Amino acid sequence: MIERVQPRPQHDLSPPSSPWRTPRFWRGVMVALAVGLVGWMLWRARGALIPFAIGALIVYLLAPLVARIEQQLPFAQRSPGLARTIAILVSYLLFFGGLALAGYILVPPLLEQAIQFVTNFPDYLRSLLQAVPHLSARLEQGLPPRLQIQIERQVESLVGVLFSITRPALLATVTAVSALFGFFSALVLLPFWIFYALRHERQALHWFYGLWPVQWQDDVRAIVHIIDRTFGAYIRGQLFLGVVIGTATGLAMWAIGLAQPLVLGLIAGVLELVPLLGPILSFLVIAVVALATDADKLFAVAIAFIVIQQLENNLLVPRVQGRAVQFNPAIVMLLLVIGGAIWGLLGTLLVVPIAAACRDVYRYLYRRLREAELASHSNARQLD
Repeated sequence: MIERVQPRPQHDLSPPSSPWRTPRFWRGVMVALAVGLVGWMLWRARGALIPFAIGALIVYLLAPLVARIEQQLPFAQRSPGLARTIAILVSYLLFFGGLALAGYILVPPLLEQAIQFVTNFPDYLRSLLQAVPHLSARLEQGLPPRLQIQIERQVESLVGVLFSITRPALLATVTAVSALFGFFSALVLLPFWIFYALRHERQALHWFYGLWPVQWQDDVRAIVHIIDRTFGAYIRGQLFLGVVIGTATGLAMWAIGLAQPLVLGLIAGVLELVPLLGPILSFLVIAVVALATDADKLFAVAIAFIVIQQLENNLLVPRVQGRAVQFNPAIVMLLLVIGGAIWGLLGTLLVVPIAAACRDVYRYLYRRLREAELASHSNARQLD
C-alpha cells in the first residue's frame, strides 16, 4: 500500500503590504487633512469669528446655570426638549436682563467718568511729578546728600517714563472701547447662536466622544471633565471675583471721596482677571489719582485695598475657586511672563488655567499608563 504524502504548506513569500496601503492609514490621512483645512479656514476668518468666540464664552458660563434650572423643572424627564428650552430662556432672561439693567444704570455715568479720567490722567501725572520732590524730601530725611540726589533723579526719570507710556495706552484703551461699542452692531445673530449651542450641547458632546475609538472614550470623557473642572472653576471664579472686587473698590473709592470712582472700580475689576499682579497694578493706578488729587487720602486708599485683599484671599478665593489651581505664587509669576511673551494679553489671562489643566491631564494619563503597565505584568505572571 502506497502511503500518500501530504503536500507541504506553501508559505506566502510575498512582501507584506506597505502601511500606506491600509485603510487605516488613509483614514488617518483624511482626518489630518480635514483638521488642517478647518484649522486654516478658522485662522483665516479669525477676525470675523470674534463674536462667536464671545458667544462660546457665554455658552460656557451659562451651561451650568441651564443644567441646574433644567433639573429643577418637574417635567424634565417627560419632556426633556421643552425643559431644556425653558431653562435656556430663563437663563437668557437672568443673564441678558441683568446686563441690560446694569448697562442702563451704569453706562451713562461710567462713560462720563471715563472721558474725565482719560482727559485728566496726564494732569494727574504732572501733579504727581510736581509732588515728587516734596514726598521724596520727607522720605529722604537723614540720608546722605549724594544718595538723596540719586533717589530724586531715579524717581523723576521713572515718573517721566510712566507719563510717556500711560497716555498712549489710555488713548488706545478709549479707542478700543469705542470700537467695541461699534462692534456690537455685528452681534445681531449672537443670541440665536448661543441658544442653539446651549440647546444642542449634549448632542455635540456625544458626537465628539463618538469620534474616538470605543476603548478610548472613557478616558476622553475623563480628560474633558478634568479640563472643564479646572477651566470652569478658574474662569467663572475670576469673573466673579472681578465683579465683586470692582464693585467693592468703586464703593470704597466713592466713600473716600476720590474722583471717578466708577472708572477706578472698573479698572480694579478688569485687572483682577490678571492673577497676583492685577491688584498691585490697580492700586498703583488709584494711588496716582490719590496723590495727584489729594495726597492725604492715600493712606485711606491703602487701608481699603488691604481690607479688600484680605477679604478676597481669606473668604472669597477659597469658596469660589477652591483647589482648582494649585500653583506656588512664584510659578504663577513665571507663567504670566511666559504667557505674555508668547500670546500677549490673552496669554496672560489664560496661561494659568491652561497650565493647571495640562498638569492635571498629565497626572491622569501617567496614572492610567501606570495602571495599564501593572495590569500587563500581572497577566504575564498568570500565564507563566
